[in-house]
Amino acid sequence: MKYKNIILPFIIITAIFSSSCERYYNPGLNIRIVKEDTVRIPEIEALLKYLGNSGDYINSKGVPNMVSVEDVYENLGNYYLVDLRSHKDYVKGHINGAVNIRTEEIIDYLEDYVSPSSYEKIIVICYTGQSASYVTGILRLMGYSNSYAMKYGMSAWNRTLDQWSSNISNKYANKLETKFNYKGKRTELPQINTGAICGAEILESRAKTVLNTPFDRLKIDADRAFSDTSFFILNYWPQEKYERGHIPGAYQYTPKEDLKESAFLSTLPNDKKILVYCYTGQNAAFTIAYLRLLGYNAFTLDFGANSFMHTVLTTRKNWHGFVASSKLNDFPLITGEEPTDKKINVANTNGEKSKQKKKIIKRAKKEVEGGCG
Repeated sequence: MKYKNIILPFIIITAIFSSSCERYYNPGLNIRIVKEDTVRIPEIEALLKYLGNSGDYINSKGVPNMVSVEDVYENLGNYYLVDLRSHKDYVKGHINGAVNIRTEEIIDYLEDYVSPSSYEKIIVICYTGQSASYVTGILRLMGYSNSYAMKYGMSAWNRTLDQWSSNISNKYANKLETKFNYKGKRTELPQINTGAICGAEILESRAKTVLNTPFDRLKIDADRAFSDTSFFILNYWPQEKYERGHIPGAYQYTPKEDLKESAFLSTLPNDKKILVYCYTGQNAAFTIAYLRLLGYNAFTLDFGANSFMHTVLTTRKNWHGFVASSKLNDFPLITGEEPTDKKINVANTNGEKSKQKKKIIKRAKKEVEGGCG
């Protein structure tokens, strides 16, 4: 009897701990429960374990998740549109139905005002597709599996807002290196300290912290990429393309493979600035979202390789060179404070902020919050 009195409370406590960190993952689509023990290991290990159990998004086949402006135009009544641009630019012209949300407020906004499962897709919109990709990367990692970045941003939606054409360049196309730079030794992973008790809570805390840094502070231009030797430069495209020319000193990491914990994640320095570049800056933005969540001091090359070797990209098949004639459109813009032209009825009008929070059924809210209890 004496042993029963000792064992029974232990069993109860164990049950509480083992069930207190379950998370409903993938709000809106493919709902499943991800279990996570309370933290008894360093937070970075708990976070990586949690992300791995949740599908290891950054190394999955679907990343980066983007949709074309044509797709958005054809599905205005089915998609929920979130415009991250400044309010001033939003008022000057936005997509019919798009709500204007500040980047640092997006997680709370989606939790409090939106039922994500009610929409086929949540579309994140910015100027060029880069900051939208960054935010979408964070949302995806949090379980918003129906979130997508609008490719090339408002620049592609309406050519009057084009920021791409003026930022493409061949300035350093003749400064590329073909030498293969071997990855260094493995190092310790970054240390993070949120004070949270399980992987899901650590992730949410880190996501909100990371989104408080304006994306503009994370963009590095080509001039600095080629002159500032303080960066650890990460070339994020296949090895065969890397060997045809890359930024001098850059290290090659294969997308969807090399940033696994079991692969080469720990070869990244935890004490240096990391500059990730891809073709357009959009995939790199998804990538630095992941790295910054883990505690790495990661940055992205603004407009990607298009900013310094544009012609090379456009003349090689599947190198994703920006071509204005095929990317820019003349889709309509709505002006003013209101998300929607009231003459046009679209599903997204429900997204407008009101004085009262939207009522969400308990199950849907748990899917959004991804809580630990």
